Amino acid sequence: MPQTLIAGSRSHSAPADPLQKPRHLLTTLVLQVVASQRMRRERGQLAELSDATLKDLGLTRADVWNELRKPAWRR
Repeated sequence: MPQTLIAGSRSHSAPADPLQKPRHLLTTLVLQVVASQRMRRERGQLAELSDATLKDLGLTRADVWNELRKPAWRR
């Protein structure tokens, strides 16, 4: 006989996915690694810009060096 759900209650026949939290943590970790790699790549590209291009962007070489000194995970 199928169980019916009462509003606000949960059926005991379907247990929560025990891997849901580890999957979420793994997904979060992977996304953070990808973001850190992208940030490191973008900072490297910034360092390759000429002083004239940096000036057009309203940046100085000191701004670039300050950005390069940050750890990859900091924004």
